[in-house]
Amino acid sequence: MRNATSTTILELTWLGLLTIFLGVVTGYFVPSALFVSSAYLAVTLWRRNSFYRWLESNQTNESLITSDLWVDILRRVEIERDRAKEDKASVATELNNLRLALSSLRVGLILTDKTWNLTWWNQIGGELLNLRDPDDINSYLFSLLRSPSLKEYIDENDFTEPLILDNFATQRAVVELYFGDSPSHGYIILVRDISQLRKLNEMRSDFIANVSHELKTPLTVINGYLETLIDNQLVEGAAKNAVKSATSQGRRMDSIIQDLITLSRLETSPSNDVEAINLFELIEQVQQQIKLLQKNLKKSRTIIKALVAEDWVLTGNRNEIFSLLANLLSNSLRYCPDGSLISMRLEQSENRVSICVDDNGLGIPEPHVIRVTERFYRVDKSHSSSTGGTGLGLAIAKHVMGRHSGTLKLTSEEGKGTCVRCSFPKDRLQQVIT
Repeated sequence: MRNATSTTILELTWLGLLTIFLGVVTGYFVPSALFVSSAYLAVTLWRRNSFYRWLESNQTNESLITSDLWVDILRRVEIERDRAKEDKASVATELNNLRLALSSLRVGLILTDKTWNLTWWNQIGGELLNLRDPDDINSYLFSLLRSPSLKEYIDENDFTEPLILDNFATQRAVVELYFGDSPSHGYIILVRDISQLRKLNEMRSDFIANVSHELKTPLTVINGYLETLIDNQLVEGAAKNAVKSATSQGRRMDSIIQDLITLSRLETSPSNDVEAINLFELIEQVQQQIKLLQKNLKKSRTIIKALVAEDWVLTGNRNEIFSLLANLLSNSLRYCPDGSLISMRLEQSENRVSICVDDNGLGIPEPHVIRVTERFYRVDKSHSSSTGGTGLGLAIAKHVMGRHSGTLKLTSEEGKGTCVRCSFPKDRLQQVIT
């Protein structure tokens, strides 16, 4: 079979010879050339239209078979069609295998478009969210999952932390949702039933609370006897130093137990006694406590500033918010060298107001930043006893923020300092204009 170039040259040669022949016979070369060109154009258009009909119906017209050029075009198109069919079948097989694999996962997977209309889900996802296939395909997500906390979470457009829904739908389950952008210009949602995990955490919290309460009473008695020995000067010399060391460790153990009890209460009990708190006055009370700690740590050159106006009101539990602020300031004071600057300020965004505690201390190495809110986690374990902390301060602070519909985010740069940002919804932390 000739290729396209040789076929074109051959056809043009025949057209030229035909034009010369008609010109010699009729004696009119220009009209003959116009006639031959018009006839060739008409045949070409006829073949083109036949080609279009073939593309639509796949039925070969005789006019196409008479031309090597068009036969070659048909052959190439058929080859590409066969390749496309093979690729389509391969993609369909791979997609089917992928869907089977995703359906076998023990984690729910939901896909939506950019407007939050459901496009696909696996079996576990449908069971956890009570979705019906195919009735709920292309349905609006929030018309099926009616949860104010879910809508608020989406409106904030911050998916760094998962959303936990308690007593969800008819299953009365605890569901954890992870949101992310989908490559297909939509959203992907991972759904997990954490009811059993929640029960295990509650059992652990109850165990820690019970053990802490049981230890607190005998430890109080032991500390009391040790302080009596020192106050009444009943021991001297090396024994006195040993009793003082035991007293110091006893007080530290008492602080740890007290923080464990606080953390257990935050994890298991609902937040009660909500009131409107003047933030400026509460910070002043916290500063009085921090001054005593500053004196005990002998960090007289450290400066602590509160850059908060008097007209800010926070709605929440006073004791919990006090514990939050005290833990953040004491944490900065303990781990910053003497002479550092620690400041507390407010930062406003579109939907949130944040209480920020900044310091220009040593900072935290990047690998440790995401773990410092874990209980008992320490960046530098060699200084765990010298700082006097319990290792639970930031864990308590994170739980307090969770109970007040807020988030705690820590950013740090080694050698430059740390910023702890506690973000509250605007309806909880407001500026009251009088």
